Order: sequence, then structure tokens, then C-alpha cells
Amino acid sequence: MGEWLAEHPTWHLEEGHLIREIDTVDYPSSVTLVESQVALAEELDHHPIITIGYRHLRFELWTHDRGGLTHLDLDYAKGLDALLSGEFAAFVR
Repeated sequence: MGEWLAEHPTWHLEEGHLIREIDTVDYPSSVTLVESQVALAEELDHHPIITIGYRHLRFELWTHDRGGLTHLDLDYAKGLDALLSGEFAAFVR
């Protein structure tokens, strides 16, 4: 996991969960980003815990039924990174 985290420095571990926190330009951007990840979550059949605050998002990943991290968490994280560095890059501070 250490190697993966080194390659994906926007993510970190907290109590065995993979976490990414994002500051956005405004609240509507936060909501739009959450909506944009729905297709990814449905495609993988893997759904993150998302906390929405004013201009702040927190994505928390772990595979509940496996009691830890799996390839699904890493696949979701990579997909979210692609969204955030692509068409939604202007939403992120």
C-alpha cells in the first residue's frame, strides 16, 4: 500500500480507510463533483462515504464486506482522480 500511496499523494490512510479530501471553489462545485462520481461508483458497484461541507469534500473508501481495502477501493480512487484532473479540474482549489 505504501507504494500506491507514494504514487497517489492526494490520498492517505486513516484507520485502514483510504481518504481524499478536496477543497472546491464553492458549494455548488462540491455538489456537482459528488454528482459526477455517481456513474463511477455505479460502474464499479462500489460506493464511497462522502462528506459534503461548504467548499470541502471528504471521500472515504474501504470494502465493508471484506473488512479492509481491496482493488475496488484503488480502482475507485484512480477513477475519482481522473475526474478531478480532467473535466472537473477547475472546481478544485
